Amino acid sequence: MEDECLSEMKRIRELEAAVQRNPFDETPVLELCRSYLEVRRFQDATMVLENLRDCKPDTQELYSLLGISYLNTDRPDDALYHLRRAVEHRPEDAGLYTLMADALFRTEKYPQAIAYYKKSAEMEPGNTATLRKLAQAFFDVGMMAEAVDILSEALQYEPEAPELWSSLGWAQIHMARYREAVESLQKALERCPDDLQCIKSLALAAFALGRKEESFRFYEIARQYNPQDEEALFGMGIIYVSVGDLKTAYRFYEDLLISNPSLAADLYVKIVEQKNLHHA
Repeated sequence: MEDECLSEMKRIRELEAAVQRNPFDETPVLELCRSYLEVRRFQDATMVLENLRDCKPDTQELYSLLGISYLNTDRPDDALYHLRRAVEHRPEDAGLYTLMADALFRTEKYPQAIAYYKKSAEMEPGNTATLRKLAQAFFDVGMMAEAVDILSEALQYEPEAPELWSSLGWAQIHMARYREAVESLQKALERCPDDLQCIKSLALAAFALGRKEESFRFYEIARQYNPQDEEALFGMGIIYVSVGDLKTAYRFYEDLLISNPSLAADLYVKIVEQKNLHHA
């Protein structure tokens, strides 16, 4: 690995020297920028590409590379403009539509992002990376059924991907399809036993099904990874509230008070509600 890094650094230095000698030769400039992008030197790539654009604006590939650079330097509007230019030259490139959707997603233009993710997915059936992004966009606008459909489609191509099963389970929780969520999340956990978020999602789904002991066990597992995990503390506190053990629930409230006052306040409301119910 170290030899590869040294080789890449040497290659970049050689390309930088070539560009210094002739900044108007687009071949080494583009090669240098691709190398910059590979090692995540996005600002350097942006500067060199902007110089090339100023002197040779008809260089087609620079627009897609600039789009990627701008996306990675938090300039989604600039990225979108340049990616549109790139699509004019390469309308058959599905990856460009995904990048345009990424730019739109960053600016919370979700309907347009969804349209471009869909277009890319239609052009490249089976590209699960695009399908995941499309599912996330559906999720963010509250279209859970559509997210579930897309994740189910992605799983046909990549059935061993734990993150797909985990995302599917989370979407099913939001649709109150808790039994299906437990099945999906268990499949995720079989493939990735250390997925802390998946463990907590299982606890949540089990609680919704009234399986409090199972829910508590999953929260305990989560706390083995992180004893101060806020979601686990809150979930365990809610379980104690639900069985009427308000003294223990209050201890979880105190644990949350410093790390997450908002969650602590939510738990306190549940404790007070249950207390008032008992005294009614």
